[in-house]
Amino acid sequence: MRPVLDGFARLGDAGLPAPLVAVLVGLLVPPLAALGQLMLAPCVVVLLAMSVLLAEPGRLQWREMGPVGLLALANLVITPLAAHLLAQALGLDEIGGWLVLVAACPAAGSAAMMAGLLGLPVRPMLLAQLLCFFALPFSAPLVAGLVLDGAVIDPWELLWRVTVMVGLPSLLALGLRLALGEARRREFARPARGLGTASLCGIGLAIAAGLPAGLALDGPWQECLTGLAVVSLLGGALGAIAGLAGGTTIAAAFALGGAVRNVSLLWSATEGLATPAAEMVMQMGTLWTLLLPALLGLRGWWPRVSDRSFRLAVAVLALLTMR
Repeated sequence: MRPVLDGFARLGDAGLPAPLVAVLVGLLVPPLAALGQLMLAPCVVVLLAMSVLLAEPGRLQWREMGPVGLLALANLVITPLAAHLLAQALGLDEIGGWLVLVAACPAAGSAAMMAGLLGLPVRPMLLAQLLCFFALPFSAPLVAGLVLDGAVIDPWELLWRVTVMVGLPSLLALGLRLALGEARRREFARPARGLGTASLCGIGLAIAAGLPAGLALDGPWQECLTGLAVVSLLGGALGAIAGLAGGTTIAAAFALGGAVRNVSLLWSATEGLATPAAEMVMQMGTLWTLLLPALLGLRGWWPRVSDRSFRLAVAVLALLTMR
C-alpha cells in the first residue's frame, strides 16, 4: 500500500503539465484514449472527492463569506447570462446553448491546485468551489430552463444527473475524512493530490478520444473558440472583482477560480444526452481548463527544469572533455 501512495504522491509533485501529457499520449495511443473515455465519470467523481477531502477545516471567517458568495454568483449566474448574450451576438444556436452551460460550471479542482502552487490562498477558493458544487444542482437547471428555454437539454434530467455527480464525491470524501481522522488526513494530502492529478490525466485521455472526430464536424468552431475565450476572460475578471474585498491575494486566487471551470463535471453529467457538436464544445472547454493552469505552472516549474538541464549539460560537457 505504501508504494502505491508514494507513487501517487510523486505524480502530484509532477505538477499540472501531466494531464496535457496524457492528452498527447491518448492521441498517439487510441486504445488508451478509449479507456479514458470509459473512465470519464469515475475520474470526475474521484477528482471532486479529492477536492472536498483536501479542504482545510476551520471556522468560517466573515471576511471570506462576501468574496466566496460573490464568486459563486459570478460563476453560476452572471457569467452564463453574459455567455447567452455573446452567443446571440455571434449567431450561435445549439453550440451557443452549450457554451452557456459551460459558463455556468463552478471553479475547477485544478484551479485550487494551481492556487496552492502559486502560493495563493487555497481555503477561500475551496469554500467557493464547494458552495458552487452544492448550488449547481439548482443553478444549472435554472440556467438551462430560463436562459435556454429548455431547448438544449431537459432541466430536470440535468438536475438529477448533476445531483448524483456532486453528491457521490461529497459523501465519499466525508466518509474518508471520518475514517482517516484529521492527523492521517494531513498525511494523506500528497497522495490525495496525486490521485486528483491521476483523475485529471484520465480526463485528458477522454479528451484525446473524441478530439479528432469532433474537429472534423461541420460547425462554427472559430466562433465557439472565441466564445470560450471571452467567457474565461470574463469569469477571471469577475472572480478578481469578487475577491477584492478579501485582499489582493484572494483576488488573484479568485481570478483563477473564475477563469478555470469544471467543465468535465458537465461533460460527464450529460453523457448520452449531448450531441456530437455539444460534446466537442465541452471537450474544448475541458482542454482549456487543463491548459491554462499548466501554462501558469511554468512559473515555478521552468526554473527547476532549466537549472537541472544546465547542470546535466555541464556534466555531459565535462565527460566529453575528459575523453
